[in-house]
Amino acid sequence: MGCSFCTSGSEYDSETRREVSNEYTIAKRNAELLVKYTTTYPFRLPEEAMVCVYCCESIQDGPSYRKHMVEEHPTFKVRMAFAHVTEGFLKADITDLSCRICFTTFDSLEDIARHLHDMHQKPIDVNLDLGIQPFKLEGDKLQCAMCSAKAICLRQLSRHTQSHFSKFTCEACGKSYSTITTLKHHITYSHSGGNKMCRKCKTTFDTLEARREHVYTSKKCWTNMCNLCNERFLNWKTKQEHLTQVHGLTKKTYVCPECPLVFDDRKKYRTHFRLSHTEDIFVCTCCGLKFDTKKNLDEHRVIHTKEKLFPCPVCSKAFPRKKNLVQHLWIHSELKRFSCTLCNKHFNQRVTWKSHMKSYHPEIEDYQDMMNKNVKILLSVDKSDV
Repeated sequence: MGCSFCTSGSEYDSETRREVSNEYTIAKRNAELLVKYTTTYPFRLPEEAMVCVYCCESIQDGPSYRKHMVEEHPTFKVRMAFAHVTEGFLKADITDLSCRICFTTFDSLEDIARHLHDMHQKPIDVNLDLGIQPFKLEGDKLQCAMCSAKAICLRQLSRHTQSHFSKFTCEACGKSYSTITTLKHHITYSHSGGNKMCRKCKTTFDTLEARREHVYTSKKCWTNMCNLCNERFLNWKTKQEHLTQVHGLTKKTYVCPECPLVFDDRKKYRTHFRLSHTEDIFVCTCCGLKFDTKKNLDEHRVIHTKEKLFPCPVCSKAFPRKKNLVQHLWIHSELKRFSCTLCNKHFNQRVTWKSHMKSYHPEIEDYQDMMNKNVKILLSVDKSDV
């Protein structure tokens, strides 16, 4: 059943909430019966590994998790499985699905739910949601239990699986979400001026530029945190570098589960997997090239169309891509983002700064650290959100 969350109108909003609450109560009762009477193994997924809902042990793969559930939790309190679920459906491994009463095996939650209802007279409402997001986790390859989509990690598979349960649609942009809370969060930050609010500390700013500067400079609001020393980082990449350099962790490599290729860069690995082993791609109708995102396809397409839709507000030049305009605007800016600390020269653009470093300071091999110390925030151009 699909629902639409009304962004305005308190009466409709209240009615929708009552309806959703009733449906969720029935779905949760269905899920409790499935956990109790079938080998449906619920789990949490706070990060990359599966976490047992009964003892909080962290386990890396599906087969090991099912073995843990059989050996460590032959008996359990059903309600403990739902202690972490405040809204939405329970994640559960249904790879080896069978009835705990008669030991009959099944391939799907729908079939075993009908079995419990018809053969064992359990009060499952088979006409409404069963309250469980199903996962079939066999070996290294991860594939959606509801369709043929492939994933490179359990987190990505979880996000995809959740898309099958997206019932609440934003009336402003058409995006769908699995819970009212996530929809309200989207509305707040995308359509209600919340894009000027820091998502971490909830501070509100007068302009987007002020918020971006705050996000870049306020370390306590950085969302990537080291789980060994609690230091925070602006992005995932710098956190990984910290783990390797400070804590001596081996740099992670990414082995493609579909082919022999191995990658040392997560982004390249994800791009390869999507382009080579999934159908979730974007193809140029002019030349047939494949892209992993619509943004990359759009940036490529201007090669064929020759369009220049981004004019400079200062001079008469126009550019095919927004990022080209952003880079160009620094020519007109008095703010010098890049500086050479060795000879105290300043530059508008990174390319001229790098040329200077190579020409006058070739003995310095790693410019990245120096560049990071000198990068400023663009305050005059509306760049994409951090």
